[in-house]
Amino acid sequence: MDPYKNPNPKGYQRQRPFGSAGEGGSGAGSDMPHDIDDNKKKKKLLHRDIERQRRQEMAILYASLRSHLPLQYIKGKRAVADHVNAAVDFIKDTETRIKELSARRDDLRRETCQRLDPDQTGSELGRSEPASLIVQPCVNGFEVAVSSNSSGPDALPLSRVLEALQDLGLEVINSLTTRVNERLMHTIQVEVNTFGCLDLAWLQQKLVEELILSP
Repeated sequence: MDPYKNPNPKGYQRQRPFGSAGEGGSGAGSDMPHDIDDNKKKKKLLHRDIERQRRQEMAILYASLRSHLPLQYIKGKRAVADHVNAAVDFIKDTETRIKELSARRDDLRRETCQRLDPDQTGSELGRSEPASLIVQPCVNGFEVAVSSNSSGPDALPLSRVLEALQDLGLEVINSLTTRVNERLMHTIQVEVNTFGCLDLAWLQQKLVEELILSP
């Protein structure tokens, strides 16, 4: 037989078509669509978990914001956008009140200075100046500033001021006392959680009546 006419000579094997069934056929590539679907599902579940966590965190933050707002700002309002707008109004009103109280404090200081004799020495000014008390807002609540003679019947020791604040159910977080020109200067910081519901003007008048005007 002529070897050139042999359709399958020795040592020659017919190649199978690419991708045909058999050894290493399309069985390995047939799982690729399933892997792609699984990856899409995992990404979708991960995105869903992240979104759920974000919503939970936002709900906690909105609840915290709502708890710090006075009742008159959020009464009858349930939408989150209304609460955010109420917080903005509360901040603006608080800033206005701080400016008013600061102006009132400056007026009281000027009135006190006008009653003093400019020819007196520093120690004599300290002894002749009457006791004063100012309540003004600060970051975590409000601050009480008390000035009085360091001795005599008009002296206001720190313990008496702290006792008056405790009787009103207020929590003192810090206090400082300094002596200037024979006078005691008390600075007391009080923390409150419902700042908008506390009338600082009323509190100042109450403390003045209790500590300065009372016999």
